[in-house]
Amino acid sequence: MIHSVRMGHTAIEVSNIKEAANFYSTYFPFEVIYVYDDWGLLRHKNSGDDLALLIPGGKHHPHTGIRVSSNQAVDDAYNNLTGTPAQLKTQPKLHRDNSYSFYFADPDGNMFEIIYDPSNP
Repeated sequence: MIHSVRMGHTAIEVSNIKEAANFYSTYFPFEVIYVYDDWGLLRHKNSGDDLALLIPGGKHHPHTGIRVSSNQAVDDAYNNLTGTPAQLKTQPKLHRDNSYSFYFADPDGNMFEIIYDPSNP
């Protein structure tokens, strides 16, 4: 069993990262954490859950993030899913924001990311 801490984020495609970040931070209680040309991250001020903003056709696909408690827990989850009906899409990797994760699809093709983010455990 994978020992997840909580659901962590939802990643959606938007046509313009800056405009979408402005919309969500103006009309909902989201704080803008960062905005790049290809990726944005907002954090809900009450729950701490994240909303990731993606450009269509970018290197990331829409997905749901599942939080775990450490880099080791990411590696353990990867090993636990190896040889199962899950489709492993990437190997665990350290990202530019210091999070550590990998992507997989469930048997129905739904995309997920198992992630440890030390800035928002």
